[in-house]
Amino acid sequence: MDGVLIDLRDAMRSLRRDPLYAAALVGTLALTLGASTAVFSIVNGVMLRPLAFREAQRLVSLREVEPTIARRYATLPANARHFEEWRSRATSFAALAALDWRTTSLTGAGDPAQVAIVRASGTAFDVLQMPVAFGRALTRDDERPDRPPVAVVAHGLWQDRLGGDPQVLGRNLVLGGTQYTIVGVLPRGAELPTFPVLSESASLSSAFAAIVPLRLNLAAIGWMGTFNYPVVARLKAGVTLAQARAELDVIQRAVAAIAARETHEPAELRGWIVPLEESIVGRARRGLLLLLGAIGGVVLIACANLANLSLTRALGRMREAAVRSALGASRARLVGRVVLEQILLACAGGALGVLVAREALIVFVRTAPIDLPRVNAVAIDARVLGFAAAAAIAAGACVALLPAWRVGRGDVEATLRGGGSGTTDRGGVGIRASLVAAQVALSVTLLVVTGLFIVSFVQLLRVNPGFSPERVVAIEVAPVARRYPDAPARAALYDRILAAARDLPAVASAAWTSALPLTGETWVDLIASIDDRRPSSQKPSANYRFVGPEYFRTLSMPIAKGRSIEERDRNRAVAPAVISSRAAQTLWPDEDPIGRLFTRGDPDDRFEVVGVVVDGHATTLEAESPLMVYVPYWFNNEGKSVLLVRTRGDAPDVASDLRRAVHAVDPEIAVADVSPLRRIVDHALESRRYQMWLFSAFGASALLIASLGVYGTTAYGVSRRRREMNIRVALGARASQVFALVVRQSTAPVLVGIAIGCGGAVAIGTILASLLFNVRARDPLIIASVAVLVGAIGTLASAAAARGSLRIDPAAALRDQ
Repeated sequence: MDGVLIDLRDAMRSLRRDPLYAAALVGTLALTLGASTAVFSIVNGVMLRPLAFREAQRLVSLREVEPTIARRYATLPANARHFEEWRSRATSFAALAALDWRTTSLTGAGDPAQVAIVRASGTAFDVLQMPVAFGRALTRDDERPDRPPVAVVAHGLWQDRLGGDPQVLGRNLVLGGTQYTIVGVLPRGAELPTFPVLSESASLSSAFAAIVPLRLNLAAIGWMGTFNYPVVARLKAGVTLAQARAELDVIQRAVAAIAARETHEPAELRGWIVPLEESIVGRARRGLLLLLGAIGGVVLIACANLANLSLTRALGRMREAAVRSALGASRARLVGRVVLEQILLACAGGALGVLVAREALIVFVRTAPIDLPRVNAVAIDARVLGFAAAAAIAAGACVALLPAWRVGRGDVEATLRGGGSGTTDRGGVGIRASLVAAQVALSVTLLVVTGLFIVSFVQLLRVNPGFSPERVVAIEVAPVARRYPDAPARAALYDRILAAARDLPAVASAAWTSALPLTGETWVDLIASIDDRRPSSQKPSANYRFVGPEYFRTLSMPIAKGRSIEERDRNRAVAPAVISSRAAQTLWPDEDPIGRLFTRGDPDDRFEVVGVVVDGHATTLEAESPLMVYVPYWFNNEGKSVLLVRTRGDAPDVASDLRRAVHAVDPEIAVADVSPLRRIVDHALESRRYQMWLFSAFGASALLIASLGVYGTTAYGVSRRRREMNIRVALGARASQVFALVVRQSTAPVLVGIAIGCGGAVAIGTILASLLFNVRARDPLIIASVAVLVGAIGTLASAAAARGSLRIDPAAALRDQ
């Protein structure tokens, strides 16, 4: 123990005598370990931390598969009738529940506001095992239509709108014009799964105001179509996923038989079950693992560089080690002293790295894309601290390994006889060259990935969305249902709001729409010409939008043929429609669609084509737009609608003017924040932009560290061979030849590293393919460009190091002979 304390004291003294070395090692480790700890915190929060539900491993997500349309929609939410069949017949589940997120108006508790509510089966609390802070949860009995409407409110609503009143139970809350009795309050931070329309992915959100009973009117729902309800379930103890899947398929076959009898068409249905956790984190897993691999590559590059630096320092102190050995120090103690120095520095770097990680996470959570699942669960916890400690120790060991090995195998007698720190260092030269090659290889692979993401983002920027977002703002309006109970009343309200908006001096045009562009697929239904006699399962589907007459003008969407929807269309017996070019080509290839009729499946539900709009990207920038149908909003105006306004110039006060115009028509209408349409487009780019910047930062860091490694290795090699170089000049070699020799020998490991790195980039192409947009994962131009860039920088670093360290003095060399 005394020996350890002495070695510890000597190690600290040695590091104090070499503060630049200690600072360089601690600073590099702090930054790289801090970055890796921050990334691991993200992976831990998103992927590794269990869901905050009791026995979360038994929670599953259920959807339906209709094989005939599986190529376009792999899975679908549940049909309400099918869900009831599952709930009544399945024995593999302890409970099942459907969850339906809606935006509605909140009135009677302060100013009118738009809020999200969750319509849930009364069994939802049994499925999720969610506690209530006080009061009671929903029950199956609350689903009955003859029971009074009740609500369990979120903690935030209870605090912000209800004043945190402990006597809130029994009070009334008006949501969407319906009066609900509060029966319970959720604890702070309670979350529920939310499923985007037609997406298998889910996320957890606490951004809802209340949970109310989902009351299904099964009499109004057919046995096919109307796939609207995501379902979560809790497996019974001991039941496997395979057993539940097999049972669900049996029930689905029975449901398909009933549907075939009702529709007089063949039907085929299957079930789809995955763990809820997989549904939540699955879409982010590959990207996060790639991110973890990228930062791991940066850490390895840094460790290789630091190992090179430590090896250089150890070789410079070989005489000191030889003297200690001659005085009786064992090789184990010499090696232990080297390791001890590195462990001390690694611990200091790891401790600072945790502080770096904490600050980095603050920035990450603030700037992360909003669709990253469970981002609020990202934090530095015991597991993250354990990772940081393990990473620091591992990094210290990696950095100490080579210098310890070199000291341990050093020839004491030869070193003392050489009178210096060792003039021949062939083994050290080979090791340093290998480390340089490894750094360059990792850098090339990471830079290729970075290049692919940059090109992918640039390609996405070049996509023409098919509309112009400039000077367009959007405002969501949710009228109170009890004041506008039917379609004519709602249409009259929207007409008055539209007239008030158009009267504003800053407004150039305005129109209603049921959904904003680039917000995903909504209202998917069949589209077929009236003479199409195929079964429904074989007919194409389209996204329907319910819009106003100036919709296309407001968004600057060009009409390719025919005309737009107009006010005169209100009196038409057959609803007019504008369809996309792809829809026209699908229904009537190479024919004029104007004046043609189509249906949504019901022959009596007809639409007449009055115009064809140029195909754009109505639902997402990254995929070909589905078939689109635009129908006047007065034919369907249920729920909320979005008012689009194109302004004259910048019009900075248009948001407040629009709110005043809406409230002048009806002060009880809940108005959401006015959002520029440009923000919608930016949001569509957000994930890829963030991905690009992260990998660009990692790639630049890797290239910088590798360049410093090449520079340091070359400079050290030149300093050790200066006498040799002087002799070469004395024997007739030109200084330029010696310089070229040094650069050529220094760039050899760089070229080896480039070759290995290009091979690594090709090898990971399969992993990258699904994360890229409109660029090949093994794009030869990108790989070649990175190879040239790294080669040029490596050559420049070698040349700069050689020019700075190579001092030709033949006379001095001859005097030393």
